[in-house]
Formats: sequence, C-alpha cells, structure tokens
Amino acid sequence: MILRNRAGGVSVQLQCDKTNIQATVGTPVTIICTYRASQYRFSKKYWCAGDSRSSCEVLMDTDGFCDAAYRTRAQIIDRVSKGVIVSIRDLKLEDTGIYWVAIDKIYADLMIRIQLTVTKEAVDKPNVWPLSSLERTCWGEPVVLRCGSTRGTNAQYTWYKVGRPNNIVLHNSPDLCLQCSNIIEDNQLFCSAYNDVSSQSSDFVTVQLLQPADKNCIYLISSKAFSSHECIRSTTPLSTSIQSTESLSTSTHPQKLESTVTVFQLTWSQNKTMSWSALPLWYECLRWVVFSAMIIILCVVHSCSKPYIFSAQDKHPKDV
Repeated sequence: MILRNRAGGVSVQLQCDKTNIQATVGTPVTIICTYRASQYRFSKKYWCAGDSRSSCEVLMDTDGFCDAAYRTRAQIIDRVSKGVIVSIRDLKLEDTGIYWVAIDKIYADLMIRIQLTVTKEAVDKPNVWPLSSLERTCWGEPVVLRCGSTRGTNAQYTWYKVGRPNNIVLHNSPDLCLQCSNIIEDNQLFCSAYNDVSSQSSDFVTVQLLQPADKNCIYLISSKAFSSHECIRSTTPLSTSIQSTESLSTSTHPQKLESTVTVFQLTWSQNKTMSWSALPLWYECLRWVVFSAMIIILCVVHSCSKPYIFSAQDKHPKDV
C-alpha cells in the first residue's frame, strides 16, 4: 500500500474530461486528463483511492506499479500530447468511491477528485420462447418455455398465472414446463424479470386446453412473442385393410362353370387423433372413383365371359 500525504490544490494545470461518473456493473470507464506538457512531461502520474487527498491509496502509476486487484482490468497511460488516460474495465459494485488523478510534484501534487458510482443495470423487457416445437402440444407432450432479458445485472425470473384479484406464482425460474398434469383449464401466463434496480414483465402467453386428460391431453400455446400453431381435429384411420380375391375356375366338364365374384372387405380401425396435414378432398374423391371403376370393369368382364363359354359349347357338341 502506498499512501500520498501531500496537500495539493486544484489547479488549471491539470483538468479531466469527467469528474462525476455514473456507470453500471460490467461496463468500462475511461478518463482523460490534460496537463501542461512543458512542465510535467517527465513527472509521475498516478491514480489513487480514498476520501482524503492527503492520504489516498495509490492503485497504479505511470512508473509501472499496479495493485493486484487492478492488474487484469485497469491501466494508466501518459500520452503527453493527449494527456493522462485512466481506463478501467468490467466495473464492479465495490468500485464505487472517490478517486484522484494526480501528478507527482515537489511540495504539492496536482490532484483532481473523481467521484465514481457503479450501480446494477436495470433489466429490460424479457422475451419468451419455446425450447422445442409447439406442435408437440397437439399430442399432449410437454413443452418448456424460457424467459430471458438481454440486459440486467443479476436478473431473476418468476412465472405467473393471471388471477383475480392477485396473480399466482407458478415457478421461480427462467424455465416453465407445461404438461398435461399441470394444465387443467385455459390460462394466461407471463414472466417477470427483476433485480434490485427495476422489474419488467413479458408479453402474455395464452394456454388453451382443447382436450383435458392426465396424459395425452391436447392444448395450444399462443403469444405475440413467437409464432403460434394450430391443431386441426380429424378422424384419421390408423389401420385400413383392403382384401380383394377373385377366383374363376372351370371344371373339366365345360358345362360346369363356377366363379367367385370379387369380394372386397374394408376394415377401419378408427382412433381420434390430431393432424395438421389431413388428406385433401380431391384425393379422397379420386380414390373412390378408381374403386368404383374396378367394380364396373370386373362385372363387365364376368358378364361377357358367359356368352363366350356357351358359344364354344355349340361349336363343339359332345359326342353321343
């Protein structure tokens, strides 16, 4: 520790561009002090901390000394023509205090008082976004919403449900997990970001419950903060089995003709699901047109085969 014990007065021979500094945690500060180069070009300049100019603690000087706590984030440089430059990075709350920029001078140092006040940075309005696809809600799967502010010292977060008369605390964390077990009705949610300086709230997030259930529920999440989605209810056949058999057999006796008309069996196992990409109507119509055409063609072929068989019998009668 180096203490200065010299009673020096404020002089126009040393002037600084700022003497009362308001800054926030994590930001840098730079102070430029000009002096008469013709008189103090080769004099030592220093930066010291303390309420009293006569006994402040020297933290760094232009001869190369620097306090251990300052070595990685501060420096003092003598540029002569530009003046003395004091730079401090990554300000901390404990940096708040009174400092002095000084020039070593016989009998009375030249000193300028600097008041530095470091405060926490106020939080800005938090953003809310999902950590996974919102389409998962159509199948009852959980979705995590995250809340975060781009600015704010030591910001903390709390999720609320809009209530009457008071809002209800859901979770003290940036992340909120929505799942079937904790969604029992439609709700409006929001996130609050806060610290010792300020508090801000996010846009509302609306949760709409379409199908309540402990598992495999269906719900929607919407907000101005992110792109919404939509679940379209439909009855989707999960298993469709079409079996088609055709048998046309002729015995050794030409008069005996047995044919089995084509049998179509159509089995639907229907399960109510959610789908946002249902089959288009034109596809369904085309499928049934093709199905009907197949029936007509089989009937025509079967009808035409009978006259041919009987005409063949007339041309080749059986021997008596």
